[in-house]
Amino acid sequence: MRDRKKKGIGLILIGIAIFAVPFFLRISEQNRTDQYLENFKEDEDESEETAGGKKKETILSDEGVIGIIEIPELDLKYPVFEGAGVAQLNEGIGHMTNTSGLCEEGNCVLAGHNGSRRGIYFTYLCNVKSGEVVKLTNKKGEMHEYTVAETRVVNPYDSWVTEEREEEVLTLFTCASHGTRRFVCRCLPAGGDE
Repeated sequence: MRDRKKKGIGLILIGIAIFAVPFFLRISEQNRTDQYLENFKEDEDESEETAGGKKKETILSDEGVIGIIEIPELDLKYPVFEGAGVAQLNEGIGHMTNTSGLCEEGNCVLAGHNGSRRGIYFTYLCNVKSGEVVKLTNKKGEMHEYTVAETRVVNPYDSWVTEEREEEVLTLFTCASHGTRRFVCRCLPAGGDE
């Protein structure tokens, strides 16, 4: 009887741990995101050179944070990292290096996980609607505002996502259909037409 009671208590504790771990991982992720955003703000505020002619080293130079993306309607605000590899996408949103830079002419492509155990990132991107606002700020402190022009679900290697453009375009994408497809959101500068 005593062994059954111990096993029962052990199973209950294991169950609690299974549900608690993702919760604590999300809290840790949110704390890291908040720190990246705070350091980004500090880096903008302290862009002048320090004594000796060297720029102040911050988390931006160490971690590759190159901007911030905000979608107010989705309550989304994350750091954007240079590159779209595992390390970058585990920490926030990744900029595909073979596309135009943040707030520049051409097609700037940003990728984010959908339902990662490390954070929600672009999990709710599929809820964005045409006409909603997307804000993108680069390391220079330039903030460009875009409006969602269209959304679509495409194959993973559809060239439409990364195709070069002459005009300024922001393309956001994440996984769809359990990773077999991609949900893509094409955004144009506020007030612009495609």
